Amino acid sequence: MSDNLEYNAAKQQFEVYYTQKVLPKLQQIEQKRKKMLCVFMIMATLSAGWLGCVVWHFTSSGRMTDIPVIFNITGCITVLLMCLPMFGYYRQSKESLLPVLAGFFGKFKYAYQKKISEETLSYSKIIKAYDAISTDDCFEGTYEDIPVKITEYTLYQKKYQHSNGQTRIVKYKTGSGILFSAQMNKKFKGQTIVIKDRGWLNKLTHFKNLQRVGLESPEFEKAYEVYSEDQIEARYLLTAVMLEYMLRAKKNYPAITFSFFNNEVLINIETNKNLFECSSFFRTILNKKRIEQSFSELYYLFNIINTLRLNQKQVL
Repeated sequence: MSDNLEYNAAKQQFEVYYTQKVLPKLQQIEQKRKKMLCVFMIMATLSAGWLGCVVWHFTSSGRMTDIPVIFNITGCITVLLMCLPMFGYYRQSKESLLPVLAGFFGKFKYAYQKKISEETLSYSKIIKAYDAISTDDCFEGTYEDIPVKITEYTLYQKKYQHSNGQTRIVKYKTGSGILFSAQMNKKFKGQTIVIKDRGWLNKLTHFKNLQRVGLESPEFEKAYEVYSEDQIEARYLLTAVMLEYMLRAKKNYPAITFSFFNNEVLINIETNKNLFECSSFFRTILNKKRIEQSFSELYYLFNIINTLRLNQKQVL
C-alpha cells in the first residue's frame, strides 16, 4: 500500500479525522471496557469460590457421584453469566465505534447482524447455494452521493448425521464474504452478471434466462465470464473502460463477482477474513494499528465505486 498515492493521501486525511473524531470515541469506549472487565473479574472470582464450595459440600457429605453432574450444571451457568459482560462489550463497542470510523467516508449507519433480503440474493445469481445465512457487520449510507450497503455474511449448509439410530441436523460453514450493494443512476432493462472464469467448467455453467456474452478482450476473458438477458445492454455496460476497471478491482479482491439488475449492482467478495475487528475485551481499544487496519478495509471497499467509476453518469 505504501506506493498507492491515493491511499496515502486518504490516510493522511484520516490522521486528522482520527485525532478529532475517532480518538475521543475510543477513550469513551475504553472507560466502559475497564468497568465491564472489572465486573467480569469480580464474577469470575465469586464463581470460582462458589464452585469450590459446591465441590467441598458434596465431598464432605460423601456424595462423590453427584459432583460431576452438579459441577457441569453450575459450571455452564457460571460461564454463561461471566460471558455476558464480554458479549455486551463486543456489541456495544462496535455500535459506538464503527459508525464513527465509517463517517470518514460519508454518512453511514451501522447495524449488527442485519438481515439480508434472500429474494435479492437468489435473484442476483452470484451467491452459492445455502441452507442458512448469518450476517455480522453492516454499513448503510451514501458515498460520493451513491447509496451503498456493505454486509458481512456467512453461508451454511445442513448435513444429516446418523448415530445410534438417531438423526440430527448439523450446520457447517460453506462460504463467507462481503456483499457490496450500490444504487445506480439508471435502471437496467435486463440482468447481467460477471463471474470468475472457470476454464473448461464454463461449458457446464448455465443460468436461467441468461446467455453467455463474448467480449473482445482476451485479458478480461481469462479472468471473467459474462452472462446476460440482453446482449446489447451487456456490451453497452461492459465497455473497454469498464472491463479495465473490473480487472483493477480483481487485483484487490481476487474472488469478486458482479450482478447488475434493476438499478443496482450487487458485488460479492468471497473472503474468510473477519473484517472490522477493532476491539478486544481483554486488550485496550486504544490500539491505533487495529484502527488503521479497519480504515484500510473500509477504504478498499468504498474504493470499488471509484475503481469502477460508478459515480460518473457517463460510464453507465
